[in-house]
Amino acid sequence: MALRAEIVAEDGAGWLPLGRDMSDEQVRRLVELWAGDAAPPTESVELILLGGDRSVFGGVRLTDSGARVDPGCCLLLEDWRSWVGVENGGWPDVGHDGPWLERDAEALTIWPRGAEDWRPEPVRDGLPVRVLYSQLPELRRSLQDDLRGLLDSLRRWADTNCPDSASALVAHADHVFAITAPV
Repeated sequence: MALRAEIVAEDGAGWLPLGRDMSDEQVRRLVELWAGDAAPPTESVELILLGGDRSVFGGVRLTDSGARVDPGCCLLLEDWRSWVGVENGGWPDVGHDGPWLERDAEALTIWPRGAEDWRPEPVRDGLPVRVLYSQLPELRRSLQDDLRGLLDSLRRWADTNCPDSASALVAHADHVFAITAPV
């Protein structure tokens, strides 16, 4: 298996993968998470549009050769952009009380657990995912493609469920989740 990065939203029962192939039910669930309440589609979209820059908990999930690293807590979907500049010494935001990161000359190694706030030292728990710096441009492109697909899924759902607000909702998602700006 090759390194895979995907954008996921934390839905209270697990992780909701985001992208072009989302079902209407998955998009509805994302809209509820974003609105902060389970309401009819038109009301949820109104809450989102009136709520300013309200976001959704989630982030980047990495998998490779049986290893999986989920986002730590307190990450927002737009934090995927923290992967910009990692190959130049930056650190991606992976949340806290979760993944542990180590850097060497060629790559970033990310352990699924180990950075809990209450531990004086990391425990490096689970199988790590190693991300070569040379893989980062493709990783970011893949994440951005998934998010562009999310905009398509959101548009399809909104055209059916709240057509008068569809364009505004998609534009707002693009802004809040920082999707189409260059990486």
